[in-house]
Amino acid sequence: MTARTTRAAALLAAGAIALTAGCGTGGQAAGQTGAAGEDETPLVGIAMPTTVQTRWVADGDNLSQQFGSLGFDVEMQYADDDPAAQAEQIGRMLEDGADALVVGAVDGTALKAVLAQAGDAGVPVVSYDRLIRDSGDVDFYASFDNRRVGVLQATSLLQGIGVLDEQGAPTGDEGPFAVELFAGSPDDNNATVFYDGAMSVLTPYLESGVLVVPSKQVEREDVAIAGWKAEVAGERMTSLLAPYTHGTRLAGVLAPNDGIAQAVLAATADLGYTPVVPGQDAEVPAVRSVADGAQYSTVYKDTRQLAEVTVQMVQALLHGTEPEVNDTTSYDNGVGVVPAYLLPPQLVTQDNYQAVLIDSGYYSAKEIG
Repeated sequence: MTARTTRAAALLAAGAIALTAGCGTGGQAAGQTGAAGEDETPLVGIAMPTTVQTRWVADGDNLSQQFGSLGFDVEMQYADDDPAAQAEQIGRMLEDGADALVVGAVDGTALKAVLAQAGDAGVPVVSYDRLIRDSGDVDFYASFDNRRVGVLQATSLLQGIGVLDEQGAPTGDEGPFAVELFAGSPDDNNATVFYDGAMSVLTPYLESGVLVVPSKQVEREDVAIAGWKAEVAGERMTSLLAPYTHGTRLAGVLAPNDGIAQAVLAATADLGYTPVVPGQDAEVPAVRSVADGAQYSTVYKDTRQLAEVTVQMVQALLHGTEPEVNDTTSYDNGVGVVPAYLLPPQLVTQDNYQAVLIDSGYYSAKEIG
């Protein structure tokens, strides 16, 4: 047993709580609480980045419910996109006796000092969805195949503008098609992975001239939207509109998430046509937009399943065993490779949103309208 799990594993060995995995796809974990007092119940600190993006509220709810169903105490904090506030929140969780931490980082590079405190205290850390960088005190990473997310977005963009057919095969249409590119926040490691995945698909078409970018802004640092802020994305899109009000047709826009996609669509509303715009996260307003034929697509990531993976990781760590992982090479956080469990994302379009999101119970028909 490692020093990092000694305290919590000793607590479990004392009979304070009996845990069972009981996790199935899309379902809730189940377990039972032992007979010991509340002061011996394991405490999990959950640090989430923001309530502005509704997906993070869903993440927090899923984690809290599933840990709670197993008898864990949960301390949940949202940092309102403030890295310093998140570090302080994690510090308080450690002071409160957290036995494990689950952290969806605001800034993946800003937590080294406070996580060193966790390491010194033997408290295991699971990096949730966003990889925490520059720290040797991150034990495991639970996320989706983020490179695949970017590939799906770029492929959908090309299908929407007619460069690829429904099966993803080239149509032979050489355009040229004018597009603009957006990327996520520079402080979010996932944003880099999304962008790299998308560019692995788009670059050959940019080099051949099938795609052109009138703004000439292609590099990630030039197209990134700090803090994933939709209003900033809208302002940037507005600043790029000049060619498209003088005869050039905007075929499509690579948007890395639904908030940015919706801002892009709002900024281009007066063009008289709707460019092809993919997104990510399957947020309710975006799904409604996809259903109505405005936003072209979104990438669905089932946060219920991500919560299950995370709960299982924490259970294993507190028992002093190795969590299940399926990737031990891809995610180097600058100090070392963090073992990861990656879930598959799924593209959602007007044709399949009903089957993927409503029939599965992720949303109700009433929510989408």
